[in-house]
Amino acid sequence: MEPDMPDNTSVVVNLNQFERNRRAQASAETLARLHACRDQLIEGVTRALTHRIEAMENTLLAMADRSPLLDTRNTYYGAQGILNKRANELLAACKDAYCQSFQGATGLRDKAARSEPGELSLSLIGDQDFELTLAVDKATSRLRYNCAEELVALDARIGHLLGRSDLAENDNPLGPRALCDSMLEGIGRMDVEQNIRIVLLNQFDLVLTTELAAIYQGINKHLAEHGVLPDLKVGAKQRITGQSAPAGGLTQGPQTGGGQPGNDMFRLFEQMAGGMTASGGTGGGGYAVPGYAGMSGASGRVSLLDSISQLQTGGLALPDGGHFELPMIEASAVRNVLRVLQQSPVMQSASPLDAVLVDAVAMLFDVVFEETALPDRLKAQIARLQIPVLKAAMLDRAFFSQPHHPVRRMLDAVASLAVHLPDTETGNARLEAISGVVGRVLDNFEQDIALFAEAAEELEAMHSQLDSQIEEVAAVSLREDIDVIRRAERAEIAPVVVHDFINRALNDEVPESVREFLRRDWAKLLTRDYIEEGDQGAHFNSHVETMRELVWSVQTKADMDARLMLVRILPGLLKRLRDGVGEIEMSQKLADRFFASLVILHANAVRPSAEPVPLPEIAAEEMAVIEAERAEADAVEETRVAEVVAAAEPQAEPEVAEFEDDFMLRARALAKGDWVEFHYDDGTFRWARLGWIGGVRNTYLFSDQDGMNSFSISLARLADKLRRGEAVLVERKSITESAFGKLMNLFRQKLGHA
Repeated sequence: MEPDMPDNTSVVVNLNQFERNRRAQASAETLARLHACRDQLIEGVTRALTHRIEAMENTLLAMADRSPLLDTRNTYYGAQGILNKRANELLAACKDAYCQSFQGATGLRDKAARSEPGELSLSLIGDQDFELTLAVDKATSRLRYNCAEELVALDARIGHLLGRSDLAENDNPLGPRALCDSMLEGIGRMDVEQNIRIVLLNQFDLVLTTELAAIYQGINKHLAEHGVLPDLKVGAKQRITGQSAPAGGLTQGPQTGGGQPGNDMFRLFEQMAGGMTASGGTGGGGYAVPGYAGMSGASGRVSLLDSISQLQTGGLALPDGGHFELPMIEASAVRNVLRVLQQSPVMQSASPLDAVLVDAVAMLFDVVFEETALPDRLKAQIARLQIPVLKAAMLDRAFFSQPHHPVRRMLDAVASLAVHLPDTETGNARLEAISGVVGRVLDNFEQDIALFAEAAEELEAMHSQLDSQIEEVAAVSLREDIDVIRRAERAEIAPVVVHDFINRALNDEVPESVREFLRRDWAKLLTRDYIEEGDQGAHFNSHVETMRELVWSVQTKADMDARLMLVRILPGLLKRLRDGVGEIEMSQKLADRFFASLVILHANAVRPSAEPVPLPEIAAEEMAVIEAERAEADAVEETRVAEVVAAAEPQAEPEVAEFEDDFMLRARALAKGDWVEFHYDDGTFRWARLGWIGGVRNTYLFSDQDGMNSFSISLARLADKLRRGEAVLVERKSITESAFGKLMNLFRQKLGHA
C-alpha cells in the first residue's frame, strides 16, 4: 500500500484536522520549508565535494611534495589518506553533523531555552581551540565574501521565515558559519588529529568557494517561488535595531525628544539668562521666565540657596516681616510646588541664570508628573523631592549634563519601582519603604550630593531584589502553563519533524512493508514522544534509534561480521519493537502481519542467495479489515493531538488579521521580563509581566505584578491591542533622560530655535 507521506521533505502538512489556527499552520509550513532548504544546501555541498575528491587528493599530494617539513608532509599525507579511503564516511559525518545542528540553529525551539545575556560567562581559550576557531573564521569569511550578493537575499528570507528581522549573518542556519562549524564537527568525528582537521576544512572551503554561490542561488529561487519575499531586491537588506537604554523609569510608547542633551542644555540656559539681562527680564525669542517682578535686582545665588534650604525644613521669614512656606504635598493630589516658588518673594534674590535653572527644574517635574506610566502615589514620592532636587541642581550643575548623576539616578530608581507597587498590602509595604528612603533625603540633605547616590543604590537594590523574587515566583506559577503550551507547539510541528526523522533514516534498500510500518504506525509513537518531551527526550531518541536499527537490520548483510551483529541485536530490537507497538495500541492482526513479514526480511538479509523470499500476499478482504482498524486508530490519535492543541488556546481570543507594521514589530521585540499595561473597557488597567514566549506558536504568557495569575495571548492579538491602544508597552528607560530630551526641545522652541 502506498504510504501517506511523500519521500521529499518539503511536504506541507495539512493541519486543518487538528483545528489549528492560521498562525499555527504557518509555523508547520515554515519548518517544512526550512527542511527543504536544509536538504538543498547539504545535498548540494555533499555533491560538490564528492565530485572533487580526486582533485583534493592531488592537491594534498602536491602540497606534501613541496613541504620542507616532515610534520607538515605527514599532515598532508594523513588528510589525503582520509579522502582516499574514508571519503564517504567523512561526508556522511559532515552531513549528519549539519542536520543535527540545524534544528537548534533555526530558533524554532522554545525561546526560553536560549541563554539569557546575564547567563553568559567568560573563560580562557586554549591554543588548540583558538586555532580551530581561527580556521573556521577564515573559511567563513572566504565563503561569505564569494557569496555576498546571494547571502544578502538569503539572510533576509531566512530571517523572514524565522520571524527574526534582526537575524545576524552568523545566525543564519543556512549560512557559511553554520556550514563550516558543522563540517569541522563532522571531520572531528573521524578521530583525526587537529592539524588534519584544519587541512581538510581548508580543502572543503576551497572547493565550496566556487560552488556555494550557485547553491545559494538555487535556494533563493526556491524560496521566492514559494512566496518568501519574492520581490526582494538584492542589496536592499534592512535590519531593525533596538536602542538600549539604562534601566530606570518607565515611559510608554514610542519616544520622542532630543536624546542626550549633554552640555548643550546649559548653554541654552546661559543664552536665555543673557537675553533676560539685556531686555530687563525678557529673553530672546519672546522667552519670559515666570517669576517675581524685580528679579533683575537680584542679590546673588547664595541668598537664594539659603532661602531654599530654609524652605526644605519649614517656612521662610521675609524681610518685610512676613512668612512664606510652600504648600504641603499630598499623595492624592500631586502638585508642582516649584511653580508656586517662582511666583513667591523668594525669587527676589535670584539672578537671571538662577531663575532659568529654577524654571528648568520646574519644567522637568512638569514632564515627570505628566508621565502616565507612573501611578499618582509614586509621583507623590517624587514630588516630595522637588526642593532637594532644585537645591542639588543649583549646587552641582552637572545634574543637567550627566545622565547618571546621583540625583537623576535616584529619580530613575524611584520611577523604576512603579511596576512593583500593586494595589495590595504587599504593594503598600513597598511604598512605605520608598517613602522612608525619600524621607531620609529630605531630612538629611544639605550640600552632600553623595546622599542621593546612597539612596539610589538602596532603591536600585530593592528593584533588583523584587525582580528576582518575581522571577522565582513566576518560574513556579507559570511552569504548568508553559508545559501545556510547549506540548501544543510541538503538536503543531510534530508531523513535519517526525516525517523528517523517518525520511532521513530510510534509503532505497528498505522494503515497502517496513516503510509503511514506519510512516503509518511507528510515526504515531514518535509523534507522542515528541509532543511530550521534544527531540531531546530520552524516549524519543530511543525510539528513533530503534527505527534506525530496524532499517539496518533488513538490509543485505554482505559479510559475516554484519550477520553476527544482526544476531546479537535482534532479540533486543524485536522486544523494543513489540513494546512500541503495544504503546500505540496497534491492532493484533496488523502487528502479527508485520512481525511475520519481519522474519522473512531478516532471513533474506542474511541469505547468500540473490533471490529473496517473497512476502505472503494478503487477501483483499483481510486488507480491508486491517485498513479499517488502522483508520480508526488514526482518528483516535488525531483527536488526542487536537485535545493537546486546544488545551493551550488562549481563552476567548477572537481571530484577528495578522500583518507586519510598527505594532507587530514592537510586539515581536518584547523580551522576557518586559512589562505591558493592558487597558479595559471599564476604564481600569493592569500591568502584566512577560514571563515566556512560545517559539513556534508565538504565544506570549504574562503574569501579574507578583508573578501570579497568568494569561496567554497570541502575537497577532497582542499587536492588535497595541494598535487599538488597549495595550501599551512600558519601556524600561531613564525617566529623567526622556524628560530632559523633551525639556531641551521646549527651551529651544522658546528661544525660537524650533
